[in-house]
Amino acid sequence: MIREAIARFFAAHRIELPLVAVSGGVDSTALLVALAELGVDCIAAHVNHHLRGEESDEDERFVRELCAQRSVRLEVLDGRVDTALVREHGLEGAARDVRFARLFELRERLGLRWIATAHQRDDQAETVLMRLMTGSGLAGLRGIHPLRDDGVIRPMLEVTRAEIEEFLRERNIAPRVDSTNADPHFLRNRVRMLLRDLPASVSANLAAMAGQAEAQWRVIEAVLDEYEIEATADETRFLRWPEDPWLKQSLLLRHIRRLDSHSRDISQQDLERLAKSTRRTSVTNELELEGTVLRRRKREAAEPFAFEMNGNESRYIEQIGSTISIAAPPRLHEKSQLFQLPKGSDPRFTVRNRRAGDRFRPLGMSCEKKLKDFLIDRKIAHEVRDRIPLLIWNGEIVWVAGVEVSDRFKVTEPAGEQFEVWLE
Repeated sequence: MIREAIARFFAAHRIELPLVAVSGGVDSTALLVALAELGVDCIAAHVNHHLRGEESDEDERFVRELCAQRSVRLEVLDGRVDTALVREHGLEGAARDVRFARLFELRERLGLRWIATAHQRDDQAETVLMRLMTGSGLAGLRGIHPLRDDGVIRPMLEVTRAEIEEFLRERNIAPRVDSTNADPHFLRNRVRMLLRDLPASVSANLAAMAGQAEAQWRVIEAVLDEYEIEATADETRFLRWPEDPWLKQSLLLRHIRRLDSHSRDISQQDLERLAKSTRRTSVTNELELEGTVLRRRKREAAEPFAFEMNGNESRYIEQIGSTISIAAPPRLHEKSQLFQLPKGSDPRFTVRNRRAGDRFRPLGMSCEKKLKDFLIDRKIAHEVRDRIPLLIWNGEIVWVAGVEVSDRFKVTEPAGEQFEVWLE
């Protein structure tokens, strides 16, 4: 069933040489094994978030062995999650953003088109139920998309979790188990436990609802295309609103999603409120609606700044109203990120905001890229980019504040001179 479902999907969409995201869990292990048995050429990618200590390292070892046994090329990526992202988007959201950012970077470097993830039918049912619980409209009920515009594919959405588990049992494969999947603090885990206690038909019906919503949404999209707008990277001007309130909400949602990729939690109640608003109204942390204009929030650009720091110092940056601190040896401040310099290095740094021509080496990459492109990849709003302090050592960017430490300065073994840096 699994191999047949994947083969049908690949044939229907003409999928070739996908990059396969493999965590080592039940679903992604089955996806990789099935592709290997089908003889599909692919490259595996494992993103280690280092969130569970030794458990995360064991996941990586399992994936390495799995790929080696099946002669599948593997790329292991560093997916450390920045604490600022966790505060803004939650642990799951932050890890997801970092994971896809690493996968997109790798895909670009390898010149591939597709990224395959192992979402299956029970995941679809859980997503639909979560959207119902949080007040989603028809767009949200479409759930997990089988084939996204950005090349992310889900070839196992027709397959159940039970079928996947049986597939691995038949092959005597014991995948890794993520201990956080039992943590009831996460809504998805509570929903998963609820569905497991209900008849299998409930999960099947919820998953079917996603397909029905997708078919209906295509009709709605064609109607929405009739309403003229003026769109730029930072705003949408609606030249004519639909008379129907629900269509107006749907048109708004389309462009909220376009301008803010993190706007997953927009509820039906939020859309009703926005559609009735006639004043300047907050939409998300990044967006506001004023009359017929939906735009990114305007923030004053920071003046250029630059100053020197040593390896044990704090300095207030007046231009952005924040304090940067460096400490050695690390004291593991709750907001800090670690980095290291070669042993015996002179720990004198420059702190400044970005300049034309800056380049940065993201974690997991062997080469540099333009800092501007890196910030775009991380979905950092244009008006924020000049306010981000950069920690410079010996002419190289060590740290993009609140975003990432350079791969060149990540902590490795044997360790060099270790430091921590944070922004408040």
